[in-house]
Parts: sequence; C-alpha cells; structure tokens
Amino acid sequence: MRNLSRCILAVLASALRNPDSSQNHYFQIALKCVSALVDFSLMAQYRSHTPDTLSYLERYLLTFHQTKDIFHEFRTSKASCAEANPQDRELRELIANEPAHEIRRTSAAKRCRQADQERLQRVNQRADLIRWENHFNFIKIHYLSHVSSHVRRFGSISMYSTEIGELPHKDQIKEGYRRSNKNAAARQILSHTGRQHALGMRLQTLDVLLKGENVVAIEGTGRETAAAPQRILKGRMKNVSTLTELCRTCNIDYGDIMEEMLRFTKQTVADDHPLPSDPTELGLLRLEQFTNLELPVTDFHETDVFPIHQARSTGTMALRSAGSRNDWVWIQAGGDDSYGDLRGRGVAQLLALFKIRNLFSEVAGVRHLALLRVPNLINSGRFHLASGHIRVGKPRSGREMRIVNIGTVIGQEL
Repeated sequence: MRNLSRCILAVLASALRNPDSSQNHYFQIALKCVSALVDFSLMAQYRSHTPDTLSYLERYLLTFHQTKDIFHEFRTSKASCAEANPQDRELRELIANEPAHEIRRTSAAKRCRQADQERLQRVNQRADLIRWENHFNFIKIHYLSHVSSHVRRFGSISMYSTEIGELPHKDQIKEGYRRSNKNAAARQILSHTGRQHALGMRLQTLDVLLKGENVVAIEGTGRETAAAPQRILKGRMKNVSTLTELCRTCNIDYGDIMEEMLRFTKQTVADDHPLPSDPTELGLLRLEQFTNLELPVTDFHETDVFPIHQARSTGTMALRSAGSRNDWVWIQAGGDDSYGDLRGRGVAQLLALFKIRNLFSEVAGVRHLALLRVPNLINSGRFHLASGHIRVGKPRSGREMRIVNIGTVIGQEL
C-alpha cells in the first residue's frame, strides 16, 4: 500500500489528463478524492505530530468523505451481485409466467415495446439494488476516523504494527491446516500449535543449558544459527577492464575517480590486501564492472530470513531498453551514535559497481567496491521540526563521490 500511494495519484492524473466538457467535473472530483487519501496516508506516517498536523489529517479525511461518492459504482462486490441475481431471476420468471391469452390480445409492435419496458425495468431494479449495496461502510474506512484521537492519546501510530498478528496467523493457522487431514481441522490445528510451542520452549531451554556449560554446539542437531548470505555482484558489463573505461561508461571525470581511489587506499592502508598508492599503478589494475548488487536484508520479525534487494547501477547505459538506472541505497556511514536520527546510516546513489584486483601484490587480493554519490545531511541528520523529515543537500566541500566496500551498502532505498 505504501508503494501504491507513491504512484497512484500520478497514474490517475495521467489517465484523466484530457477530459471533455462532460467529464471535467467528475475527473476533478476523482483526483481530489485520491489526493486527499494519499495526503492522509503520508501525514499519518509522521513520527511526531503537532496540533497543525492533526488538523491536516482531519481535513484530508473530511475531503475524502465528501468526494468518495464518485467511486461508488466501482464498489460492486461479489456479494452484491450474488444478492441481486436471485431478485433479477424472480422478476424474469414473474414476467415469463404472465397469462398467455393477455399476450395474444396485443399486437406485435406493442409486445416488442412491452418487452423493452420489462427489460429496462429489470436492469434499473438490478442497478438500484447494487447501488444500494455499494458503500464505504467497512471497518478499515471507519478506523481512519480514530487516527487523530489515537495520536492525541497514545502518540504516533508508526510505533505500532499489525504484522505481529499477521505472522502468528500464518504460522499457527495456515501451517497447522496444511499439516492436518482437513477433517475436524480446528482440533488438529490447536494440537499442532501446542506441540510446536512445547518443542520451541524445549529447544530454548537446551540452548540456555548449553551456554551455561560452555558447550558450543551439538553435532547433528542442525540448530546452528544460519549466517547471513553474502552480497553478490551480478551482470558483468563487457568492454570494461580499467578505470579509464569505467569513467567512460559512467560519464565521470578520470581525475575525480582517481582522487577517490587514492583516498580509499589511504583509509585501508593497514588492510591485508591494500591497493597501490601510486596513481599510475592504480590505472593499470584489472577491473570488472557490474550492473546488479544483491543485498541480503534481515527481516524485521524473522532474523534468520533475508529478503534480497536488487540494487542496480548501469551508469549511462540503458537497462532493458528503459533508460539508465542508478538506484538509491542505504549505507552504514558511521556508528549508531553518529549522524543524528539516522544512527550512522545515510542515503547514496549508486554510480558504479566494480571489483578490482591488485596484480602488484603477492597476495593479489580482490576488492568489491561501489562508487556512490552521497548528499550532505542538513542539520547533522536530525529531523526537521516543521516537516518531520530529514533533509539532504549538495555537499559544501564539493565532494559528491565516494568509493566504499560493498559491505557498507546495507539495503535499497525503497
């Protein structure tokens, strides 16, 4: 739903961009209704609220309720159709069972007109019933009216989540039903959930006892903690083997990227596989450029599950015939006690993904690097009091690019 709210208004405005004189009024009401609902959703996501923001919430919700009638005809559900079908069938049978002698007394033209009137009557009656059943009186719309009062009593709603109830429903109900024989499934679901809970408590007890006895693991149990998947570079680009060719594909000045490479080399001078500090040697190193970085991101609830984010960087080249793509990503730029409310994280744009091999070293280590464009955090990364957002701008020193290990990239900015 959050991703939908980012594009629905723009898509709707594009679809309704050329109304005629009879459509203009309805199109404007539809845009106003969707705009109010999107604004309400965005405002409700603020981490802190003031009386002004709460008044905005109430105003947007009021505008939505005043204009939502424009979408009534699209609220037809299967239940409404199922209720209208029997009534339409009864009316059709009533018309068909009229005495035959009354029909024979009339002329053919009159029978045609009468059939048209009866058909129109059936259509109008079915439309009236469906229109009566079409409404926005369901629980999720009703909940919106309580948002402002909830914030006044308990604080921002972003502190609460309904996913906690969704996950137990998946694990306890759906998984238990799949494992049952589908006969008297309720008792089997309860029995399965009880066994799973008892086994989970037993495993946690064993883990605590093993830690107390300084035992590392039990062979064959399969209960070792799964390690996080590694970041993987994919989509190797052809005809890119040096820094010069990398600059050509990314449309970046060679002096700028060489300056960043030297700065990165100085920062990793104590590493096991340092890069040469001579610009000439750096320019001769073998290099491979990639277009895709797979980022394993820890799931919010299940720490042993790692969804994969696909961060792409194509420089100036097109991706699937749809133009160039250089995604924005999250980077871990410092510790949790730095960079204000972001806790050491920052946003950056992927300009290039590449790995470089140090042929001048006996170890010949390989570096997996990312070239980033990093904006400057205004007000040290703290929330702006008026808008509730963290603002960024161009770097004051003029240094926009930065080269980091791909391990610094922690997720895609969605």
